[in-house]
Amino acid sequence: MKLKIIIPVNFNPYFISSAHANRLTGLIDGLLNFDVDIIIYVIGGYLSTAEKDTFDKKTIKNNLNIYYLNNSLIANKWKRRYYNYFGKNINAIKCKSKIYSNIKNSESIIWVIPELELLKIINFIVNRDVTVKLFCELSEFFDFHQNGNNRQIQKLAANRIENYFNKNILSKINGFALMTNTLHDYFIKTVVKGTKLTHIPMTVDLERFKTSYNNTNKLKHPYIAFVGVMDNGKDGVNILINAFAKISSKYPSYSLYLIGGWNYDTPSHLKLIKDLNLEDKIKWLGEFSREKIPAILQNASLLALPRPNSKQAQGGFPTKLGEYLASGVPVCATTVGEIPNYLTDNETVFFAEPGSVESFANAIERALSNPELANKVGLAGRKVAETHFNKDIQAKKLYEFLQTL
Repeated sequence: MKLKIIIPVNFNPYFISSAHANRLTGLIDGLLNFDVDIIIYVIGGYLSTAEKDTFDKKTIKNNLNIYYLNNSLIANKWKRRYYNYFGKNINAIKCKSKIYSNIKNSESIIWVIPELELLKIINFIVNRDVTVKLFCELSEFFDFHQNGNNRQIQKLAANRIENYFNKNILSKINGFALMTNTLHDYFIKTVVKGTKLTHIPMTVDLERFKTSYNNTNKLKHPYIAFVGVMDNGKDGVNILINAFAKISSKYPSYSLYLIGGWNYDTPSHLKLIKDLNLEDKIKWLGEFSREKIPAILQNASLLALPRPNSKQAQGGFPTKLGEYLASGVPVCATTVGEIPNYLTDNETVFFAEPGSVESFANAIERALSNPELANKVGLAGRKVAETHFNKDIQAKKLYEFLQTL
């Protein structure tokens, strides 16, 4: 029987660049190799004129349909703030009946994304259509925000999502795909009897890194790159800045580029860079489009992931690490969560202790001081990505699991 999968989202994952979008599109692209029909309903509108020019209201890609239910253009920070605080709830009310009328009695699987307005749409549908099955893919704990330095408004928003999910959605989920064994062990004790679980590790689209890209972004060689969330609690950007400061005078030709959107911690990063008198060596470049990321990674001399130990790190696995490894460039990372289950120090990665500036500086220096070893580590890291994080291998496992629902 052909699988029909429905995915309500706020914004088109094929246009935005984020860890979740990369994870979602990687699994979708893998599933499209099998007998499936996938429909993505975009309720949030367009984030730029480029997106609006690229995607019309219905886009077909090998059994993938993308429907925009909102023709609005949310192209500046004020419109995005309005959407985040008010607009998305209004959109959810408008869109839930449209989606329900399109899929009712179709024996579909709805892919649950834990965002409050999307959960409300899904709850509306599942309470009216007993033929619908719910599938949820999770890459981290819901309550990781409680243990970090997140702002109160972030904690309140996350609490609402967690509470709504536990009260209205959890007991209705038919199947979970969980990124780590830690999450699997937790949810096997939490879900209702009969709910199916599978372990789907982090995935990466290796095709994005099979081409050798020129340095089209015009970044100054040689450089170390970080691509991720500009957040100290999640990704340890402050640790990276301080670690680079310790080795910068020894390797004066190297720059450090920080790639990621503005975050509450960004002003403190800029101040730290200024205080260290490294404004000519450390550059925050903001966000780049998804298409430009492979070139940024491949042209780096070293890729950095200074993630500290946290509830999020324990339950999750950084998607960016898969892309780092797939690039074939040597990686410095910390021994958090399940990362050491896949990688070995000085063989497939240069490891550092989480939370330690000195240890991360040492990992960087080990890589930069021995280019021959660093090159071998980078190539061996790519083999790990090909073996364990191949989206096609994991998508086959996911397809077989969804069939059981």
